[in-house]
Amino acid sequence: MDINLPNILSASRLAISFLFFIFILSNQPYLQLIALILFVIGSITDYLDGYIARKFNLTSNLGKFLDPLADKFLTTAAFASFVIMNLIPLWMLILVVARDLTTTFMRTKSEKSIITSKIAKIKTTIQMLFIFFTLLLVVYVNFFPLQDLSNKINDFLHSIYYDILMFFIVILTLWTLLDYSKR
Repeated sequence: MDINLPNILSASRLAISFLFFIFILSNQPYLQLIALILFVIGSITDYLDGYIARKFNLTSNLGKFLDPLADKFLTTAAFASFVIMNLIPLWMLILVVARDLTTTFMRTKSEKSIITSKIAKIKTTIQMLFIFFTLLLVVYVNFFPLQDLSNKINDFLHSIYYDILMFFIVILTLWTLLDYSKR
């Protein structure tokens, strides 16, 4: 088994995903702030595990599987919490998760190594940024519920504009599935 720092960072993202999910759904502003911090830490580990693995030649088959799996856990935990919080519709979550399961299945069944494409990395970055900004808005609204800005943010989170942003992410996610299918 390849126990090294990059794989430990990837595995930690799995634990972070679980804690994040519990804390963000707590309806407790301080726990939701901790969820935001956990998400940021999880996002940073996503960058660090790959960087360290390449820089110090610590790449492994386990890491090639674990890193994208941990990414999927973190983003799925966030999007699932957004469904529960009525921020995005369930069908969007289903499409994102279906794509993630399909690409994971393709990776495990492929005889050749499937390298993460540039567009898939861009997709993950955009998803992480979208989630981060959504979390910032949710935390702000829950800390300052009676302010005018909070009302405007809450209106935005339940508007067609927010849905359009998420729809863009769904389209980008499906595009990466087509890209993987071609390869």
